Amino acid sequence: MALENSTSGRERMAQGSSAPPRVSIVPVNRDNAAGLAKTLDSVRAQTFRDFEHVVIDGGSTDGSVDEIRAREDGLAYWIAEPDAGIYNAMNKGLRRARGEYVQFLNSGDWLCDPQVLERAFPDPPFGEDLLYGDYWMHEGPGKSWVIRAPETLALSQFHGKSILCHQATFYRRALFGELGPYNENNRLVSDWEFNLRALLANKTARHLPFPLVGYQRGGRSVAEADLSLAEQAAVAEQLIPAAVRGDEARLRLLEKEYRRLKDLENWILRAKRRNGFVNVAMMTGWFLDRKGWVAGRKEGPKP
Repeated sequence: MALENSTSGRERMAQGSSAPPRVSIVPVNRDNAAGLAKTLDSVRAQTFRDFEHVVIDGGSTDGSVDEIRAREDGLAYWIAEPDAGIYNAMNKGLRRARGEYVQFLNSGDWLCDPQVLERAFPDPPFGEDLLYGDYWMHEGPGKSWVIRAPETLALSQFHGKSILCHQATFYRRALFGELGPYNENNRLVSDWEFNLRALLANKTARHLPFPLVGYQRGGRSVAEADLSLAEQAAVAEQLIPAAVRGDEARLRLLEKEYRRLKDLENWILRAKRRNGFVNVAMMTGWFLDRKGWVAGRKEGPKP
C-alpha cells in the first residue's frame, strides 16, 4: 500500500501563487533513514525559497517514512511505495515536479551549504538547459576532495565515466518532455545516458564553478563497474554513429599517449632538479648521441 501526501503545494496555492517554482528538488530513497534525514535537512536549510521539495521513497521499512513525516511541512509531495528501481523512482518524481528546473538527489547526498540554490539561481537567472557544478567526494573520515567539472562538455569526456554528476546538475524540466524520461531498462547508467542524449541534441549547458553537493563515494556503479561499462557501451552503440565512435576511439589513444609523454617529461624535469648527477648523465648521453656514439658504434658526425 502506498503512503502519500501533499502539503506545501496547497499552501503555495493558498498564498495566491500559482506560478511554478524555479526548481524542484527530488530526493529518492529506499531504507536509508539517516541518509535521507541528512538530505532533507540540507534542502530545508536553503536561503533561496523559490523551490518545491518532492520526496520519492521506495517502500522503506527502516524508519525513513518517520523522517519524512517529521519534515512534512516543507514538502510539496511525498510518496512511499515499492518501485522498480532508482530510475523508476526518479521518473515518478519527474511526473510530480512542477519546477522550471529539476534536481535529483540520492538519500545521503547533501547540498553543500545553505546558499547553494541562491548562487545557482541568481537574478537575472541563467538560461541554459543544464546547470552543472562541482561536488565533494567523501571516502571515510578525513578523506574528501572536490571534483571539478569541465568548463565545456565534449563527447570524448563521456567514455567510461560520468563526467557530469547528476546530483550536481539542474536540468530544465522541459528537456525530459523533449528527450524522454530516464531509461528504466538500464540498472546503472540512465543518468549518464540522459546527459549524452542532451549533448547529442546540442542542448546548452553552463558550468557553475562551485561545489553544489557532497556525497559518499561508492554505491552500485562502483560495486558493479563491469555492468556499468557494459551498459554504457550498449547505449553508445545505439546513440552514436559508428564512424564517430571510431574517431573517438582514436582520439582516446592519442590522449593516452600524450599523457604518457607528459608524465615522462615531468619525471625528467623533477629528476633534473633533484639530482645533479642525472643532469651530467643526460648531458653526456646527449653529447654522445650528437657525435654519433650509439651503443658503442661511432657513426659519421651529425649535422
